[in-house]
Amino acid sequence: MNFNKFVHHEIISDWQLNVKLQTVINKAVMFIKIDSLKFRWEQIYKHLIIILILFVSAAAPAGENLANILKIAEESDPVYKEAKLSALAIAEKVPQARAQIFFPKIAVRASSNRVRDDISTTSFGANGITKYNSRNYGINLTQPIYHHDRIITLSQADKRVQKAQLEVIIAHQDLIYRVADTYFSILAAQDNLLFTKAQTKSLQDQLRQTEQRFNVGLVPVTDLEEARAGYDRASAELIRAKHLIDHAQEKLWEITERYHSSLEPLAAELPLLTPDPSDIKIWAATAVENSLVLKSANLTSAIAKQEIRRQSSKSLPTLDVIGSHGYGRQGGRFGASKIHKSNIGVEFNMPIFEGGKTLSLTKEARYKHNATLEQLESTRRAVQRETRQAYLGIMSQISTVLALEQAVISTATALDSTRAGFEVGNRTAVDVVTAEKLLSQSKRDYARAKYDYVLEVLRLKRATGTLAPSDLIFATALASK
Repeated sequence: MNFNKFVHHEIISDWQLNVKLQTVINKAVMFIKIDSLKFRWEQIYKHLIIILILFVSAAAPAGENLANILKIAEESDPVYKEAKLSALAIAEKVPQARAQIFFPKIAVRASSNRVRDDISTTSFGANGITKYNSRNYGINLTQPIYHHDRIITLSQADKRVQKAQLEVIIAHQDLIYRVADTYFSILAAQDNLLFTKAQTKSLQDQLRQTEQRFNVGLVPVTDLEEARAGYDRASAELIRAKHLIDHAQEKLWEITERYHSSLEPLAAELPLLTPDPSDIKIWAATAVENSLVLKSANLTSAIAKQEIRRQSSKSLPTLDVIGSHGYGRQGGRFGASKIHKSNIGVEFNMPIFEGGKTLSLTKEARYKHNATLEQLESTRRAVQRETRQAYLGIMSQISTVLALEQAVISTATALDSTRAGFEVGNRTAVDVVTAEKLLSQSKRDYARAKYDYVLEVLRLKRATGTLAPSDLIFATALASK
């Protein structure tokens, strides 16, 4: 077999294949059919660009959302961690109270002494000095049988643990709201910076245009000075907007102890949902029934009421079983002695008079209980007020968002008209600057109103005791739409 001929044949075959492939490619370039629709190369190019943009966007790292930041805050926030540790400390009150009721108190004692007796007597007997060692040891046991005040103390400890558990949940709900509030403050500051930059850029262009028109004598110097003043004010606002972002980020750092450079924004089209049910009285009644703050205040009042009984029970008798065993050894002029001693019995104590101390302590406890009742009523009213305010806040923010959305459209149209009027000489630079400021303010207020709407929803849930991390997932879903 001729090897050169084989190689030549293979080269020709590859060349023919390349020709065929090039022909197919040329045909595909001129005419491509997808789902029975024909696209030209320009259209295909546009679609490829869009696909490339989407691919790059998908590959880019997403900003942190509320749910992720909450997880970080749960591990870092000192306020929440303090509440959890305080609850653990209060939980130890229960075994302490039980120890005073159910378990005996056992103590061991021992002593060793060097004794010197100097005996002087006028009666029959030996006088003189005697030295010897004295050693004693023993064990004592006290088993409580009945202490009414200790029984009440145990009940109070149980209630204090329940209250501490509620305080942890309340602290967690406060953390959820603080994270959301700080998160949206950063987004609002970023929006403010974005709008301020756009306003500054627009006023800078307006200033250049006014300078050109002034140089050719089309506008008076007052228009030029007004355009320059508008740009200078916008530049100052831009500096302040950057500071507001830093300030908001520092507040979030205080909670999570880290900086978050990128946050997921809210959706452009935010669904505005009214509270369900739509009766404000039902929400107020639900808050009174489920509010964790109110439940905590109820437990505080119950503990104070039991304190009255605990103080008055100090005048009641107590009963204990006591026992001991001991050994003693000592010397003396008449010789050494060893004594083993054991006893067991019942000890009864009945306070008769302590100068009115128990009566005074009982009165003090009663006054404190009355104070907690007033605090409970104050808390109940505050919970109802906060619930109604949050409900009305949601309804108000829905109207505000819709109104400001229309205001953005209207002010944008007004700005276009003002610019057109300035071009033909019907409007001044003052009018353009004012229209620019109105549009920027409308955009800023519109963005802030959407954040406030979400915060009002979270505030209503917190007032009714139902705020949970899943509610931040709801807000995250709004941000990812």
